[in-house]
Amino acid sequence: MKIVLRRTVNVRWALVQGKVAFAERRVAEHAVVVWAAERLREGLETRAEQLCEATAQGPLLGLPPVVGRRLSRVCEELGLLHLDKERIVRLTPEGERVAASAEPRVFVPQLGAWWVFWAEDPLLTQPLLRVEPGKEPSAHKERQARNGERREVRRQFHNLPDTIAALCDERGERPPLELPAARDGRPVRMVALERKVELLRSEDRLMVELTFEPDATEGLLRLRGRVGDSGIDATLPLLRGLDHATAWRTLLRLKGAEDWWNPRSGKLQMPFNGLRDEARESFRHQMSFRTPEIDRLGRFDDTVVDGVPIEPATLGDAQRWFEWLLERRADRTQWPDVFMANAMDVTQLFPDHSVRVPAQSDLARQVRGAERPRAAYWHLQAPLDLDGGAS
Repeated sequence: MKIVLRRTVNVRWALVQGKVAFAERRVAEHAVVVWAAERLREGLETRAEQLCEATAQGPLLGLPPVVGRRLSRVCEELGLLHLDKERIVRLTPEGERVAASAEPRVFVPQLGAWWVFWAEDPLLTQPLLRVEPGKEPSAHKERQARNGERREVRRQFHNLPDTIAALCDERGERPPLELPAARDGRPVRMVALERKVELLRSEDRLMVELTFEPDATEGLLRLRGRVGDSGIDATLPLLRGLDHATAWRTLLRLKGAEDWWNPRSGKLQMPFNGLRDEARESFRHQMSFRTPEIDRLGRFDDTVVDGVPIEPATLGDAQRWFEWLLERRADRTQWPDVFMANAMDVTQLFPDHSVRVPAQSDLARQVRGAERPRAAYWHLQAPLDLDGGAS
């Protein structure tokens, strides 16, 4: 049985000023970081001017020392390494990532205006969805708006939300951010943003969907909806620490049905009277959960879980269920050999209960009841009458 938990979240949108870094091909900076990583790993002296020295096998061999010093400072500004005067003392985590990559790509900050889209939900590893180049209105339009010459609503500025401010990483200490709604799929690094931003109205909403497959050890997270002028349908990194079994036990506990679950058989113990005919026939039940709330993950929309495996709660339930199925199998004349074959087949559906096969005549009388006899009665009784049995 698959468990799917869903809820909707609002998308927020702002125009911000600041530096955002995107990956670019930078051969020289990559060479500097690779060289520095090797020297630091071996405990060797790592001075900027050594980048140009043959004795240090510098990648800038033949160039004047000033080039090495200048390029080292550029690498520091890009958040790749730390300098103490002219000595490279260590690489940042971003520098380590660049040094370990054969591809000479470095995150280079760009100063400007940016459209920033984000959503806050505990299932998201980080809130940022998309970053795009923005455009500030011209000074002329701003002046017209202030003087009431145009009908546009005056721009409203607010403090940068803490959620976005916390993503800024000027020194390259954290991995780049993977954006689920990015048009080109490129990761970014939020370097530095101004404190005043223009928050814009957004009616976009996203469906956050968490799926647990029966044999999976982790949940699968999916994001669907619209961000700005385009749609999104993205599978996000797997959610760790919550598997199918844990999610199922949590749902049962919220419904007060945790004691119904038989961990040995992997089935829900149900009374015969509490089941629909489809569930009795298929040994599968549908359970509804009203706005379930899971620790650390929050509250979800009403949830329905289909195909829950079930078994009788008691021996009495098993016996009634067994006889009900025998009646359902009596869809044609029940000659003694046919009746016994059906009884043996149905008995195998109750491996944990010692059900009793009733006499065919007893089952026929039970099926007839006080009402007009049903077809199953005649299918059971007719062979007995032909054999001289009592009706």
